[in-house]
Amino acid sequence: MATEDEVLKKLRERDAFAENDKADGIAQRGIDKGYATLSPAQQHVLEPYMSLPCDGVEDPGGHPNDCSKQLQGAELLQALDDEGYYDALLCEDCRSDYYDWYE
Repeated sequence: MATEDEVLKKLRERDAFAENDKADGIAQRGIDKGYATLSPAQQHVLEPYMSLPCDGVEDPGGHPNDCSKQLQGAELLQALDDEGYYDALLCEDCRSDYYDWYE
């Protein structure tokens, strides 16, 4: 399964398309038939969902690191997989900071 297909599946599981029926239907088609089979217009509808900002982390003093990284592709998939553990979408750098500060 391609990374985009897996990202769509994870996004749909977290109800990312709940407020947009059109995007939800296209996402389901992408899950069923593959993201690569979607037309450019359909991929354009899903484009805003395929890149999400890192939530960043706070150091033990409560100061946010103000991460501005956009997660996409395999890194977004990893962040979605780990979201339950961190209770946030985190890039690799923020996951590393988290371990340095809290583990």
